Amino acid sequence: MLGLWSLSALVCASVASAARLTVSIPASPPLLPNPATLPSSAHAVLVGPPGVQYDVPIRRDSSFTFPDLAEASYLLTIHSRDHFFPPLRVDVTNAAEPAQPQTIQAWQTFRGNEWTNKGPHYGTGKGDLHIMVQPSSMKSFYAERTGFSLFSFLKSPMILMALASGVMIFGMPYLMDNMDPETKAEFEEMQKKSPMTGSQGAGAQMQNFDFAGWMAGKGAGAESGSSGGGSKRR
Repeated sequence: MLGLWSLSALVCASVASAARLTVSIPASPPLLPNPATLPSSAHAVLVGPPGVQYDVPIRRDSSFTFPDLAEASYLLTIHSRDHFFPPLRVDVTNAAEPAQPQTIQAWQTFRGNEWTNKGPHYGTGKGDLHIMVQPSSMKSFYAERTGFSLFSFLKSPMILMALASGVMIFGMPYLMDNMDPETKAEFEEMQKKSPMTGSQGAGAQMQNFDFAGWMAGKGAGAESGSSGGGSKRR
């Protein structure tokens, strides 16, 4: 009887000292005016030491409950289809006396930072902790089309080239008129030596080439050659 009483007392003490965490989602306008609209697929995951993980679904009252948490440090993440929630660090520590309840604390944590880097404190409880976590932002699955921007339009390489060409076309005559005679003569000499000028001259020669006359002359030369050959044979 004494052994049975000791065993029952030990079980009652362990049950009494088990930590319990409850996470509620309050109304957070304008991101989440009514938490009851959260989909049934929303769930919360509490990850502890290797091999320790708790995954609970959302309840009717828009809350998540983690009963019987052992002593450890956990990462709490809330997964939702339409909202982002901040990750939390949850620490459960045993009391000095076995019969005393465990201490449970929660802080905001930051991904990509050291585990010791804690954010705002969400609360501390003895054996039971009830905290509220609001969504941080909405999830966006579509890229918004940007409107017309004159600055982006002017940054286009084609537009810049067209503007530069327009400045050269309309500004060069004015610049030539305001040049002194010596500078103007040097500029004209440079234009004559420019390879672009030579290519333009070659293009003009090709345009003025009489292809029909060249073909007619070639045909006449061929006929005269054939007639000359016949006279020699005679």
